Amino acid sequence: MKIITKEIKENGSQSIVYLIDENGSALKAEIVSQDDKSKLINDLLSEHFTPEDWVNNKESLLENVEELTYEEYINQ
Repeated sequence: MKIITKEIKENGSQSIVYLIDENGSALKAEIVSQDDKSKLINDLLSEHFTPEDWVNNKESLLENVEELTYEEYINQ
């Protein structure tokens, strides 16, 4: 699974945050303000990506997050 965020307002004030499965299908999508984006990403990471063994698992959770700017989103 992966989390993808796409800015949907030119000033970056709103984004769509997607939870994507291994097949590239969106399991969840929410439009959030810039202030709420980090909280939603953290909630999704803790719910879907938290390693069972924190001591021995050195996985970086942020590797599961891909962020697109407004310009990248428009040019897709």
